[in-house]
Amino acid sequence: MMRESTAMFNRSGKQVAAIGFNESHGLWQIVVLQREELEFFCPTREMAFAAWNEEFDPESGFPRTATTGPADS
Repeated sequence: MMRESTAMFNRSGKQVAAIGFNESHGLWQIVVLQREELEFFCPTREMAFAAWNEEFDPESGFPRTATTGPADS
């Protein structure tokens, strides 16, 4: 269960992810809403938001490695 959750929206206003504290794991969690099986855990709130900014596509919510293909190199 997540608490203190923050919704992450893309430019068109669609919620693509949520970042919150997962009480069961005692860690901060990023959940990609299009594929809830994609969960990422971080030890601090600051690290979770830094990871979101550095490693996730803000339009799709997916990790950048999942959205970058050979044509994008």
